[in-house]
Amino acid sequence: MAKNGAETGRLSLVFMFLFFSSCSCTGNEFELLLSIKSSMNDPLQSLSNWNLSLPFCQWKGIACDNSSHVAKIELSGKNLSGKIPESIFHLPYIETIDLSSNQLFGEIPINFPSCLSLRYLNLSNNNFTGPLPKGSNSQLQVLDLSDNMLSDKIPEEIGLFSGLEYLDLGGNVLMGIIPKSLSNITGLQFLTLAANQLIGEIPRELSMLKSLKWIYLGHNNLSGGIPIDIGEITSLNHLDLVNNSLTGEIPSSLGNLINLQYLFLYLNKLTGPIPRTIFSLKNLISLDLSENFLAGEIPELLNQLQNLEILQLFSNNFTGKIPNAITSLPHLQVLQLWSNKFSGKIPKDLGKRNNLTVLDLSTNNLTGKIPESVCGSGQLFKLILFSNSIEGQIPKSLSNCKSLKRVRLQNNQLSGELS
Repeated sequence: MAKNGAETGRLSLVFMFLFFSSCSCTGNEFELLLSIKSSMNDPLQSLSNWNLSLPFCQWKGIACDNSSHVAKIELSGKNLSGKIPESIFHLPYIETIDLSSNQLFGEIPINFPSCLSLRYLNLSNNNFTGPLPKGSNSQLQVLDLSDNMLSDKIPEEIGLFSGLEYLDLGGNVLMGIIPKSLSNITGLQFLTLAANQLIGEIPRELSMLKSLKWIYLGHNNLSGGIPIDIGEITSLNHLDLVNNSLTGEIPSSLGNLINLQYLFLYLNKLTGPIPRTIFSLKNLISLDLSENFLAGEIPELLNQLQNLEILQLFSNNFTGKIPNAITSLPHLQVLQLWSNKFSGKIPKDLGKRNNLTVLDLSTNNLTGKIPESVCGSGQLFKLILFSNSIEGQIPKSLSNCKSLKRVRLQNNQLSGELS
């Protein structure tokens, strides 16, 4: 008898739980929308027609589905202020909420209802504070909470948002480590945790996210080495780990990232040479390894990077000659190699087949002459060559380079001047 009573009690609790869970995503949509309006200051009168005179499917910023239920609230950039009401998450058929670029403040409601049909949530560029929301919504595909003032740690529960394809938590004041549970979000394609106060190592578990196209973890306090396993994410297009305290050598495994177009590792404490495998990344558009402690020579293999537009290796310890291969990169626009230990002559045909707009080779040990072809693109905007041992006449071609706006050639052995 006692056993039966206990079972009945458990069943009652289960039914109560299901009842209240289902109720959390139900409600009169008209009343819920009016409660949202009443919680916000609306100086631009963007919500002026949110009243009885029109069906709510005709209200500004509201879109309905085929059954005349609210499916979308889009009120980006309306200068709205106030707190975000929890009732916005109780709209039973809502799929998209975009309140980005407003003046909203306070905490984001902590727990997402698990029954919510929400697919897209963008609350970026507001003034939200407090911790990140928790929950277990597996239907959410886009979560953008960037450029707020959210604090505390990234919760382990973040892995319960298993349907995410886009996650941007950048530009907040988040602390602690990057949770390994992110590896549960197997369909994630875009991950930004940049410009926070995150510490610890980059978890090697990120390599389990085989759909990732974009990793942006820059401007934190991350330490340790770059995980070798990142080389397994062959879908990567963009890898940005800048302005951290990463140490060790650049893993040669990054050469496996055949789809990589942007590799940004500047402002770290990386050592050793550039792995030769990096020069096999034929889709690279921009390579920035500046402001590290990298050393060694730049090989002629550089000529394989035929799509390269920006090469920035300044403020390292590179030695040897500037490779002639650099002259064969047809799309090269920005070349900054200043503050290294390069020696020898500037490649004779530099600029002839390039598309140079910025050339800075200052503070090296370069000798020889300034190439006549340096402004061959007709687009050269900045030429900085000071503090070398360059000699001879300043080429007349520079006087005819109408695009030049900034030139610094001092501390060399040059004669003549620009007219």
